Amino acid sequence: MTEFDPNLRDTPPNIAAHLNKAFETDDFALIIKALNEVMRAQNVSALSRATGLRRDRLYKTFGGHIDPDFSRVLKLLEGFDVQITITPRKIIKAKPPPVKLGRPPKYPGSD
Repeated sequence: MTEFDPNLRDTPPNIAAHLNKAFETDDFALIIKALNEVMRAQNVSALSRATGLRRDRLYKTFGGHIDPDFSRVLKLLEGFDVQITITPRKIIKAKPPPVKLGRPPKYPGSD
């Protein structure tokens, strides 16, 4: 049996902090790992009933074997009593200038 962090059991503030840390990395594998850690800290049977997802599917979906559908991620977060909030990135990358729309001029130099 794998160990789990007792601070993640039924404590939405701790769950949110743990998941926020993972989501800030933009590393998909790390995010799935964090979701799995939080899931395994819960009573998975009760979580299954709360989310409407079968227990075996929870383990398979968030065990890193397959890419979960976003709807399943949202259901799992709802089962944890947490939600996603979108914020601007802390480091904003310079974007290239927007592409001009429309047709190019027919003759060079005639705008």
